[in-house]
Amino acid sequence: MPTIVTGLLAIAFGLWGLTAWWWSVVELMRGALPVILIGFGLIALASGVSRVRDEQSIKDEDIS
Repeated sequence: MPTIVTGLLAIAFGLWGLTAWWWSVVELMRGALPVILIGFGLIALASGVSRVRDEQSIKDEDIS
């Protein structure tokens, strides 16, 4: 029960803060978005490179 009350209070204060400091939230999102996109891009690039390496190693094993 105390966890539910704490969660509801956190949501209420979060919504209040979101409305009270809306432009600060927007500025934070505008600043964080490029960093997040770079991070996701690096993860996607690493995933693609590892997949190509795995496929190449499977082909090399089949040839041998």
